Amino acid sequence: MPRVALLLVMLVLTVTALASRPAPTPAVPLFSHQYDVTCAKCHSVLPHLNEFGAAFMASGDRVPGLQPGPAFPISAKANLVASSESQGNGPNGAGLPKAIVDEVELFTSGAVGSRGTYFVEQYVVDGGMRGLTRDAWITDRVNPWSARIPVYVQAGSFTLPLPVDPETFRDSYAGYAVYEQTVGTNPFNFFDPKIGARVSVGDALRGLSAQFFAGPGHDRQSGVPTTGTDTMGVLADSLGPFALTAYRYDGTRPAGIGKDTFWRTGFGLVYNQWGRLSSETVLQTGWDSECLAIGSGGCASSGGFTQARYQFNRRLFVAARYEGTQDPTGGFTRDFVPLVGYAPTEWTRITLEDVVEHTPATTNTMNIQFTVAY
Repeated sequence: MPRVALLLVMLVLTVTALASRPAPTPAVPLFSHQYDVTCAKCHSVLPHLNEFGAAFMASGDRVPGLQPGPAFPISAKANLVASSESQGNGPNGAGLPKAIVDEVELFTSGAVGSRGTYFVEQYVVDGGMRGLTRDAWITDRVNPWSARIPVYVQAGSFTLPLPVDPETFRDSYAGYAVYEQTVGTNPFNFFDPKIGARVSVGDALRGLSAQFFAGPGHDRQSGVPTTGTDTMGVLADSLGPFALTAYRYDGTRPAGIGKDTFWRTGFGLVYNQWGRLSSETVLQTGWDSECLAIGSGGCASSGGFTQARYQFNRRLFVAARYEGTQDPTGGFTRDFVPLVGYAPTEWTRITLEDVVEHTPATTNTMNIQFTVAY
């Protein structure tokens, strides 16, 4: 039996077994253990956050004024994928089969004092290969919980504050092209986490808020030496059902015997994030002073995506995304990703998606993934 068909059979059998089991007891994953709630308190269909979950994350993974209870401080998440394409990093996916254990993640978190939190997200397996640490940070609310304008300080390795999360809360298996985009010899991208410090002022879910990041100019596993200090500023405003975000990232990277001074500017619009029908749009432009090597001259880049999601009930949803990127070295690419997701239990999810990609030839890739968090 082909590997893809075998994995599909395994997924069906697993889902059938899960669906026939009694409802799981509350407080299985890490945070639900600590606060004695179910997964549904923070998530609609795993890993999509609801309004309470987003507020919990914005508060530094704390419930304001409450001390988390004792719990075994480790939880795990696994993702199985069967695809019509091989999953390796070599030419045409060489190196890995079409059906793989895509991700195995371990999480640990806990309170630090009355207003602080530490958090570690370790990929044991990532993309079917040996994984790396993604998030490893400590955050603290500087002023009291009762203060009208919250102020947070975070330090360590963490995902940059973008309008739409590039990894942890993404429904699709296919990543966002604009977040993974690199230009010329510059290895910078928005998908990978960055090491540094961040200051956040204001409630990210209500009214105006601002964030500022600073950290060494380095991209993990790129082989490019650290150069200078990168900075990022984010301004957001929540206006009823609309959330508007603007961001700017500045940095430098080596380019031949000189350096590439670059920036990326983006705008995000999120509509009805907690409603049954929601949409998210991100548009980004950029500039690099040296695209390929010293003396080659600067170049512009751009990209973005728009996506919509409809939640039929607590188990079933559909979504679709259209996106594209453009730069002189990578050319013009675009793709369309429709998907359907179903949650057999509150801590499992199945998604089926079709990636129609134009780069510039048109390709079609089907992916099915089974996700479980425990």
